[in-house]
Amino acid sequence: MTIECIVVLLSFLLIGITSGNYTKTAWEHRCDPGSEAFACTVPNFLYKPGENHSTLIAPDTRVHKVRLAYPHDKLVVSRDTITAYDAVLHTALHRPKAVQIAYSNIKRFDVPLDLEYADFRDNSIQTVNAPEVKESVYALRFLDLRNNELESMESLKALVNLETLLLAGNRISGLDGAALTNLNKLTGLDLSNNMLDAIPSASLPASLEWLVLRRNTFSGHIDFADANLPALKVLDLQHNIIGELNVVTLLMVAPELRALLLEGNWFDVGTAAHIATMLTNRQVAHDKFAPSESESDYEDDYHRTHEMLRVQDYVISVVLLVVNVCVIAWGVFRVYRARHSSSTEDVCPGCSCAWAEMYISSIV
Repeated sequence: MTIECIVVLLSFLLIGITSGNYTKTAWEHRCDPGSEAFACTVPNFLYKPGENHSTLIAPDTRVHKVRLAYPHDKLVVSRDTITAYDAVLHTALHRPKAVQIAYSNIKRFDVPLDLEYADFRDNSIQTVNAPEVKESVYALRFLDLRNNELESMESLKALVNLETLLLAGNRISGLDGAALTNLNKLTGLDLSNNMLDAIPSASLPASLEWLVLRRNTFSGHIDFADANLPALKVLDLQHNIIGELNVVTLLMVAPELRALLLEGNWFDVGTAAHIATMLTNRQVAHDKFAPSESESDYEDDYHRTHEMLRVQDYVISVVLLVVNVCVIAWGVFRVYRARHSSSTEDVCPGCSCAWAEMYISSIV
């Protein structure tokens, strides 16, 4: 047996011993030392519904906070070791009040009634199950689902105790007012990096203190006339395609507004200057969204700049493809020419050079 084979065999054995991901043996994990009293941190955990799963060995049966598959640099298994968070896993973790499982491959989240804090950012969640329960309410107050695959907020409407909801980087293209109406304790809502082109402003909770709508597809005139936002302090509308905004109306429905972010929209010079003046007079902070009169209206526009970069990348890719094809074709030609030259030398010594010259002249 060669040294290379021995090294490969030992590597597979080490992976099997250290990770256990390729066996059906249940793992037993203990909190990382020093994390027990704060947030029980477990770098590796295996859970797939209907299969054998890991067990958390906690120093106290009352575990308040759990962080699975964290920190990322300690992972010795693939990211698909936890594919769902449901009642079985919640019980296996001793029913904690707070859970953090990021950068895994969770596709489904069944909300437990007693969970108060859930951080599931950077997963693949498509489904959130939180059906209405008679004579009970969900305790969940903080929910982080950034960078998942949700297409709607409909399944979240029963989470009436939510105070912070982070949904950036999903696939939400429309909002139903009914999904927002019951969230009357919500103070922070992040819907950036989705596909929204409208928002039911009348259904926005009056308790909101900050609202992030950046990098969506709002265009033309955005209207907050029907909203009632007495507590709103920060509104982020950066990098949309908005060209008009009634600041007077906005400040009437949000009298406590302290910051308005508008960079990367399509305001012309006059409109932008007018909005900036009104915000300054009302002591509302704003970013540098007004284009200079000496510049093109679109020079600083995010979307056009982004499109230009995409075109440049496309051109570079095409050029590289052509160069690669030419290099490969030249290599094939050289090999073919060498082989054919050697074969003609065997058959007709002294005439191969003349044949090669004729062949090259014919393809040129």
